[in-house]
Amino acid sequence: MQVLQVISSVAQVLSPLLYAAFIVVIYFQLRAARESVREVRQEFLAGGRPVVAVHDEYDHGTRALSLAVENVGQGPAKSISFAFSRPIESSDGIVVSGLPVFSIGLTSLSPGARITCWWDDLDDQMAFLRRNGLDGEDFQVTVNYTDLTGSSYWNTWDIQPAIYEGLRPPTRPAQHAQDQAADLTDGSGPAGQSPGPTESVRATASTGASEGT
Repeated sequence: MQVLQVISSVAQVLSPLLYAAFIVVIYFQLRAARESVREVRQEFLAGGRPVVAVHDEYDHGTRALSLAVENVGQGPAKSISFAFSRPIESSDGIVVSGLPVFSIGLTSLSPGARITCWWDDLDDQMAFLRRNGLDGEDFQVTVNYTDLTGSSYWNTWDIQPAIYEGLRPPTRPAQHAQDQAADLTDGSGPAGQSPGPTESVRATASTGASEGT
């Protein structure tokens, strides 16, 4: 009888504590579920997450360097701005990173949209960088943008013109282009889609994306 009284007393003491713990667990579960619903709703309203990339491109035939801005994500990007670690200049004195597309930014960029800006001849650019002691340095550009719901993102990309020096061009350019087209239609890409530039190396993102509300 005495044992039963002890058990009853302990149960009376623990019952409120267990009940409070149960309420706390339910609260956090509901909050997590509400956050998940909010994220799904935002992604639905935005049509998917945008990813704005900035990368360099090189063409073997013309030895031309270009800069490309591209939305490789699934949703539209808005209020796009760019910040460069140092100015990107051409050998003839044009500050490419100061052009309106980069200094003013872009109002929006739809999924798959792409803007390309000619930068310089590779040989002229490398000679220019060597004269200024910058041939071993990379450029970095940080892109800030939002999606349709106002969530903010950023990415930092590396621009590396020196990696194209010494690259071997195809000995039979026409056959090389034909083989690339055949590869695309044989399963490595969508049928009917023309091959991209002769040589295009995508810059590597050095940081991830940050989200905000």
